[in-house]
Amino acid sequence: RHHPVNACLTPICSLYGTAVTTVEGIGSTTTRLHPVQERIAKCHGTQCGFCTPGMVMSMYALLRNHPEPTLDQLTDALGGNLCRCTGYRPIIDACKTFCKASGCCQSRENGACCLNQGINGLAELPEGDETSPELYSEEEFLPLDPTQELIFPPELMIMAEKQQLKTRVFRGDRMTWISPVTLKELVEVKFKHPQAPIVMGNTSVGPAVKFKGVFHPIIISPDRIEELCVISQDRDGLTLGAGLSLDQVKDILVAVVQKLPEEKTQTYRALLKHLRTLAGSQIRNMAVWGHIVSRHLDSDLNPLLAVGNCTLHLLSTERQIPLSEQFLRKCPDADLKPQEVLVSVTIPCSRKWEFVSAFRQAQRHQNALAIVNSGMRVLFREGGDIIKELSILYGGVGATTIGAKNSCQKLIGR
Repeated sequence: RHHPVNACLTPICSLYGTAVTTVEGIGSTTTRLHPVQERIAKCHGTQCGFCTPGMVMSMYALLRNHPEPTLDQLTDALGGNLCRCTGYRPIIDACKTFCKASGCCQSRENGACCLNQGINGLAELPEGDETSPELYSEEEFLPLDPTQELIFPPELMIMAEKQQLKTRVFRGDRMTWISPVTLKELVEVKFKHPQAPIVMGNTSVGPAVKFKGVFHPIIISPDRIEELCVISQDRDGLTLGAGLSLDQVKDILVAVVQKLPEEKTQTYRALLKHLRTLAGSQIRNMAVWGHIVSRHLDSDLNPLLAVGNCTLHLLSTERQIPLSEQFLRKCPDADLKPQEVLVSVTIPCSRKWEFVSAFRQAQRHQNALAIVNSGMRVLFREGGDIIKELSILYGGVGATTIGAKNSCQKLIGR
């Protein structure tokens, strides 16, 4: 499977054994343009060109996974790419040529084109005028042939089959990168280096190193441990491994919501609402579920997980702690110990007459940190409108995520 990621966030040590494809590798004017590159150029989807390589690679990764994407998949794939020149329309038009169906009129039963009906207010051409309103002709495009794409390097497959599963260590002049392969090894390394950060997606440590000058002589990366990617579901809830990416979590929640009754999926639906607008696919492919233990004050997920009565499963001391306001405030009796490791998070199913809501206010709908966010949960007495339980937490309004305890207590019973 192909994953678009941000090069500036991807540690070189984490790429050992993977195949990396860049915009230079898929095509060029000196060899042959890739169909994505050609269509963006012919559809006038590039002006200054600064954003074009990112747009090309996001679309390329989507087509490798879905050769005939839907319009929703297309807009989601490009959600993490910003353009200051084109207004996005010619870029979207270029990419829509790969979709099975595109445009508003094609979703109608009669298949009539809104351009032919003058719905968009376009002036009709005089009879006999041979001027074409089209900027391009799709018949001229290079066809997309999945059989002609790059394959996964056979030498990497052979190397993966032959190499022994053991802790991998990379040493540099100033720092050491340690990548254990079992939970036992992870605990041993963490116990030996309790202050070393655990890095998988690098979306927390990476920006701190780059922009704040933070230095870590030792980094622990457990990205090869299968137990950190566990997915289990029972009648009480859903347990997700701390090593799952946010994009994987989003796909899992979509599947669970479709399968379970709505009354059991209130927390899952609220989480999905945030995950669909949380950064872009490039960052969601890197950011991992365990990132919640960083407890950033503007985290969109933590207020929801706290009101949803989620549980953290820790290793080293073999204990479970609630993801509560006390944990988010880093209270000593509810905090992680330096040698502890988060293995998974359990999200319980919602109950009958229970409702969960998510809220965030940001400068943009997507690709912007929240100015303020909130998770809200209310449980009514069965068959009535009397509040039995109420929990509201806010992020972005203080040094940590805080709860509206007094308001909740005064509203219970009303």
